[in-house]
Amino acid sequence: MQKTTLALFLLISQMITLLQPAAAESVVKKPVLHWCLDHFPRFHEFQGRGLPTGPSVAVMQELANRVGFDISYSPKTPLARCFRQMSTGEADLMINLNFTEERDRLMYLFPYNETIPESLYLRKNDLRLIDQISQLSPLILVTVRNYIYNPTLMALIKNQKEQHIEVDSIEAGFELLRKGRVDGLIVPTQSSLEVIRNNPALHYQFRKAALTFRFGTPRYINIGFSRKSKYLYLKDQIEQAVALMKDDGTVDRLYQLPDGGKQYLVSDNEPLQNR
Repeated sequence: MQKTTLALFLLISQMITLLQPAAAESVVKKPVLHWCLDHFPRFHEFQGRGLPTGPSVAVMQELANRVGFDISYSPKTPLARCFRQMSTGEADLMINLNFTEERDRLMYLFPYNETIPESLYLRKNDLRLIDQISQLSPLILVTVRNYIYNPTLMALIKNQKEQHIEVDSIEAGFELLRKGRVDGLIVPTQSSLEVIRNNPALHYQFRKAALTFRFGTPRYINIGFSRKSKYLYLKDQIEQAVALMKDDGTVDRLYQLPDGGKQYLVSDNEPLQNR
């Protein structure tokens, strides 16, 4: 009886040992999707050598949890390079993307949040009232390279190349404006306020123009999924999860943002000598 019990015990032990590598292998095979991202203030930011932080990171982590994959984060990478990586499948994911036909050819674009119109910044002592897009024609304007702006504004910039300067970052745009080398800076609203907040040299140097870049119809920012990704079998799951996160209020909750650097702008109602 004892021999039988011992033999049964040994058999069970062997079976458990055989099953353990299979279980471990199933964990190892969990998909790891590569997210290529730049430094986009207020949304996904690199501080020091750690992982990026911000609401975009929270959204992507929630998406990964719902679909069942892990994320591999790129270092801070220029947008143009991210697009090249998406075109080859070296990168799988991007976020905070406006829709263009060119981008749609590289990746599936899943809308997840409504776009906030851009802002036009002037120097603090520039008291011109600018509240119509037509008033931009005589101005020398600076925008950020590879950002997609309001379609009407994009058309204006395309037709006035000699009065348009592109820079690689919001910070560089503010420096050109502060030094008087351009008349106005057009940049994403939330990110530009964060840049001002984090840079004391920019405090009370600018005012926000009255111009509002209105959209004829609602526009959305998107999560991009490479059409060359080796994980294309996850496409439907990712698309459904993004739509559900938008509909169930998860995105709104994760994207709640304070006013940023709005308090560091010069108000039209405040005398300049107070600054």
